[in-house]
Amino acid sequence: MAETKFILFIIFMGAALVCAVTVQQNKANPVSNLILAMLALFFVAFGFSSKYYTYLIIPGLSMIKNRKKTIVLSNVEPFIFSPSGNAIVVRGEQGVSASAYVNIPVYRSASEMADEEKVELARMFSRILSISKHTVKLSTELYVINKDEHINKIRAKQDEAEERYRKLTETKGAGDKDIDRAKGELTMWRNMLGYVSTARSQALVVYAMVTAVGGNDEEAINLALQRAEELAAGISAVLCITAYVAKGDEVLRFVEPDYMIPFETVSERIRQKSIEEGI
Repeated sequence: MAETKFILFIIFMGAALVCAVTVQQNKANPVSNLILAMLALFFVAFGFSSKYYTYLIIPGLSMIKNRKKTIVLSNVEPFIFSPSGNAIVVRGEQGVSASAYVNIPVYRSASEMADEEKVELARMFSRILSISKHTVKLSTELYVINKDEHINKIRAKQDEAEERYRKLTETKGAGDKDIDRAKGELTMWRNMLGYVSTARSQALVVYAMVTAVGGNDEEAINLALQRAEELAAGISAVLCITAYVAKGDEVLRFVEPDYMIPFETVSERIRQKSIEEGI
C-alpha cells in the first residue's frame, strides 16, 4: 500500500507540473491557461491527499484493503450439542459451561388483553424472576416457520375428508346431514390449506435460558438440566401453562440462524411454482 501511495503521489504531481509548464508556454489563450491552472491545483490537491485517501481515489482498493482484515473472534468451537439433545456445551479456558432452554408457550397476545390482565401478566413474570436463585435469561424471538410438516398434515386431513365425502355421496341411503357435515369439513380443510400456504410463516416464541459451570461436560449438563427442570416447573405453576425443557431442533432454533430462518418454506415453493407455470 505504501508503494501505491508513492506512485500516485508522483503521478499527480507530475500531471500538475505538466499543466504548470503548459501554462507558462501557452500565453496566447487565457481561457485554456485558466483551465490548465485549475487542473494543476486539482492534481496537487489529489497528490497530497493520496497519502490518506488512496482507497477512495482508486476504485476497488477499499474492497481489497478490507478483505485483508480478518477479525478472529474465537479460535475454539462455538458450542457442542449434548448427546441427550437438550443442552449446548461451551468449553473455555475457565471450564465447561452448559446451557439449557425452557420453552414458555404463549397463547394470548397483549393486544387482546384488558389493562387489568396486562398488569396481572406483568406481575406473574416478575414472580418468575424470583423462582430461580441463579441467573435466568428471559427472551422472545420472532422466527420463520418451515411449514412443510404442517401443510403435509393438513393435506392428509383433506384427503381423509375427501374420501369420507366421496363414500357418503356414493352410499345409498346416506343422510343429508351427514353429507353436509362431510362437505363442510372438506371445505374447512381446503380453506385452511389455502390460507396456510399463502400466510406469513412467522411465529413468536418465549423462552428462558439457564447456564451452569462444571468441571466436565457431564457435570455441567446435569447441573444446567436440573436448574432448567426446576425453572420449568415454577413457570408452569405461576402461569398455569406447560413449560418444558427444549430438546433437539428447538434448542438449535435459539442459537443457529439456519433454524431461525429456514432456507425455503412451502409457501415459497408454491409461489415459485405458480410463477413458473404462469398461474
